[in-house]
Amino acid sequence: MPTSLAQRDAEAVRNGRAEPRPELLPALLVLLTAWSLLATQALLAPRIGRPTAVLLSFVAATALVLATRPRAARREPQRAALLCGLGALAGFLGFAAWISLIAALGGALGLPPAPPPQPPDSPLLLLGVLGFAPIFEELLYRERLLLALRARVGAGLAVAISSLCFALPHLEAWAVLGTACVGLALGALMLAGRAVALCIGMHAGLNLAAVVCGVPPGRLALSPALALFAGAGIAAVAVLAARRRFGTITLDGH
Repeated sequence: MPTSLAQRDAEAVRNGRAEPRPELLPALLVLLTAWSLLATQALLAPRIGRPTAVLLSFVAATALVLATRPRAARREPQRAALLCGLGALAGFLGFAAWISLIAALGGALGLPPAPPPQPPDSPLLLLGVLGFAPIFEELLYRERLLLALRARVGAGLAVAISSLCFALPHLEAWAVLGTACVGLALGALMLAGRAVALCIGMHAGLNLAAVVCGVPPGRLALSPALALFAGAGIAAVAVLAARRRFGTITLDGH
């Protein structure tokens, strides 16, 4: 007896061969709530200081996405730690290639030169940028929004829309361009490996490289060509490791 796509999806989830497909409306509600929490930085900063305000907003956003995460989401700590570590290594080693790409795109778009961004000057900001931001942003934009959109508008448009949503809160033109480019890569990585831990790791690795190497990178950074080779190679290994768990099954039939 023929089975419907929905029945095959449910069977794949029960057998552990695929993740459940997130619903779009709850994902959008969580997105808007998270944006509202991040907007409280402007209200709280004059009263408690910017580092504390940023950290509190990041903690609140992380608590939100964890509390609303689907119960059926996979929780395999050892595997997640491995993928997170591989992603972090790929992000850190590939950092110089990313900066070169973003600089070239910004120049082609005619963006005016901007002073280098200042690294976090507070332990609270470091904790927020390296610890909380990669977690809540990847769970929100990649695990929830991207997968919910993909089932409705297709993979390419879903990656583009989720990347734009990821970039918009950064406001400044160069920051929007950079986060949009990284968002496209993280979206593709999520669809290729179907493991949000891999995206969290790469996000954290890029943030760590920005702090350690500087922008533009001047310390402990590979050349752009070598960074591209190393970052892409490790990311490919990580995707292969991630796909060993879920194979090639996706929940929207593509």
